Amino acid sequence: MREDEILKNIFKFYKPNPRVILGPGDDCAIISEMVNKNLIITTDAFVENIHFKYDLLSFYEIGYKSAVAVLSDICAMGGSPIAILVSLNINQKSINKIDEIYKGISDVCDKFCISIVGGNIEKYDRLELHLTAIGEVKREKALLRSNAKIGDLIAITGDIGRSRGYFIAYEKNLISGVKWWINEMREKFARPIVRFEEMNKIINNINVNACIDISDGLGIDGYRMAQLSEVQIIIYANKLPIKDSVKFLSKKLEIKDWFIAVESGEEYELLLSIPREEEEKITKLNLPITIIGEVIEDKPGIYIIDGDLKIDISKRGYDAFAI
Repeated sequence: MREDEILKNIFKFYKPNPRVILGPGDDCAIISEMVNKNLIITTDAFVENIHFKYDLLSFYEIGYKSAVAVLSDICAMGGSPIAILVSLNINQKSINKIDEIYKGISDVCDKFCISIVGGNIEKYDRLELHLTAIGEVKREKALLRSNAKIGDLIAITGDIGRSRGYFIAYEKNLISGVKWWINEMREKFARPIVRFEEMNKIINNINVNACIDISDGLGIDGYRMAQLSEVQIIIYANKLPIKDSVKFLSKKLEIKDWFIAVESGEEYELLLSIPREEEEKITKLNLPITIIGEVIEDKPGIYIIDGDLKIDISKRGYDAFAI
């Protein structure tokens, strides 16, 4: 199959968008600007044998998860997504699976009226997806990870631990057969959620000082917020939102469930630093959001309180360059 044929087939995944003046097919896409808003741009990579394995994810799920990963950054800043660009490095194994990959990406984009406006495609010795997302946020309203304040409450959307839990089960050869706890963990591992709906409701009803999405793990990502904000974040182990499947696995492995939860990357939940006076409003939002800790004045870092123990979790999670 020739490149032009592949591209022509990919173009069917483009959906018109009132903000997109020119979509795929030319040298650049053209997006209209809005008064009183700033564009926000982010990029992410999804690489074979680093971010995914063929025996763990279908090609559709590879595309789906890669789109969630890049869009989650837009969400974490309180932004609204507009468009996405997809660059594919295709190997022999995946050359006939391009439609499945794009279908996964497209299904995520369709949920939020996002257009796939272009990208690139190359032959390579492994499958790689490099996605760029474009969004916008009201001027001076972007949520930064560097603005957590002493006295704030720390809250998180959804639950954490299932993504890491499923991979641990895979490493321990526990995923064969139909098991409720495996299925519950795989649901989050393969098809995580971008929390745009939750974030829109949050920023429209309460004040938020800082936010970061959980892509590398609560430990590492929470430390990034603490370090940039020059504060210390305290997490309470007994307040973490952990599903029964992760608790079941932790008992099976004879480890504490929070060990799995704080190390779990690719969760794409939102970690928020919220003024304490907003606590009552949080509970009235009727959203999957849990207060799990607080911000204190101390040496920058992130610690978990488990009974009488205060444990440093700043290195717990995924570090691409860890030796």
